[in-house]
Amino acid sequence: MKLFILDDDVNTFDEVIRSIQINLAYPHTQAASIARIVHSKGECLVKTSTDTDKLDKIYKKLMADGLNVKIEE
Repeated sequence: MKLFILDDDVNTFDEVIRSIQINLAYPHTQAASIARIVHSKGECLVKTSTDTDKLDKIYKKLMADGLNVKIEE
């Protein structure tokens, strides 16, 4: 399964970066790169896993932070 963050007109770059760092445990430089990709391309694949429960937990945490996210098979 794949977890994507989608672009929105609500969250700032700093909010997206902070959420990625906290919920995905990515370093600031990686989180900032993801935020730029989301902004320019509309979405970014941030995690792949066969562990559905783990991916769902991350999905819910990102959603709770107000990010627009989706999961694909």
